Amino acid sequence: MPSISMKMPVRFAYRFDTPYKMQFHTHREYEVYYFHQGYCTYIIGGHIHVLRPGDLILMDGMTLHSPNPDPQNYLRTNMHFDPVYLRGVLNDSIFTSAFETIGLLGNHIIHLKGEARNEVERQLYKMNDLYRRNDPVSFRRFLLALLDLLYYIQQFCPSPGQSMRKMTEKELHVQRMLTYLEAHYTEDLHMELLESELYLNKTYLAKIFKEVTGMTIFIYLKMRRLNQAKIMFMMDKGISVSDVCYGVGYKHLSHFSRLFKQEFGCTPEQFQRIAHHDIPLMTAPRR
Repeated sequence: MPSISMKMPVRFAYRFDTPYKMQFHTHREYEVYYFHQGYCTYIIGGHIHVLRPGDLILMDGMTLHSPNPDPQNYLRTNMHFDPVYLRGVLNDSIFTSAFETIGLLGNHIIHLKGEARNEVERQLYKMNDLYRRNDPVSFRRFLLALLDLLYYIQQFCPSPGQSMRKMTEKELHVQRMLTYLEAHYTEDLHMELLESELYLNKTYLAKIFKEVTGMTIFIYLKMRRLNQAKIMFMMDKGISVSDVCYGVGYKHLSHFSRLFKQEFGCTPEQFQRIAHHDIPLMTAPRR
C-alpha cells in the first residue's frame, strides 16, 4: 500500500524560514508565493528568475518548479489552493474572475515595491491571523481575503512576453541548458552531448548548473521525466505504464517503476488509481 497523506484543499504558510528540501515538482493546486527576504533563484519550467524581496509569484502548479535559496536566509509566504474546491464554496463567477490570471495566463512573477508591496504584506498578515483562528467563520473570511488579494494584484500582472530581469553570464548559460533539456529530456542525454550542443566544457556545465539550480543536471533530468509521468497519468486515466515509461525517455519499465516509487512513495499503477480517485480518499502520494 502506498504511503499517503491527507491533502488539504487550502494551505497557507506565513513568513516561514524552515530549510527547503523539496526538489523540482508539480501539483494540481494553484500556488501564490511571496518572497519576504533572503536570496533565491526560482526555476519555473525552463526559466530562471532571480528573486528580490517583494516579488510575488503566481503559478498554475502543473509547470515543473523549484526554488534554490540561501538556506540560512530564506523567508517566504506560500499558499496552495484547489480550484475545484474553491469553486464549490465560493460564487463561481467571482472565483473565476479572481483566478483567471493564473488559470488562463499560467505563471507570472510580479515585482512589488513601495505602497503596493506594503499593501500586499498587510493583506498577508491579515490572512495569517484569520487562517490561524481555526473556526468556520474565520476560514470564510480568509477565503474572502484571498479573493481580495488576487483582485488587488491583477493590476500588477505583467503582460505575456514581458522581459525578465537581466541575468548574469552564468545564469544565462544555465538558462540555455534548461531550454535545451526541456526540448530534449526524452532523449538519451550525456555530458559529452551537452558539451557539444552547448559549446561549453562539460565540467563547467555541471558546476554552474548545480550552483544555480541546487541540483545536478541528471537529477534535474530525472525529476523532469518523473513529473512529466505524473502529468501523463493525471491527464489520461487509460494510459499504460509502459507508454508513459517510454514516452518520458526511459528504456526499461522496471527501472522507471523503481525510480517512480522512490520519488513518490507508490508505484505508477497505484499513483494512477489515486489520481483518478479509484482509492476512496482525498489523498496524494507522499512527497
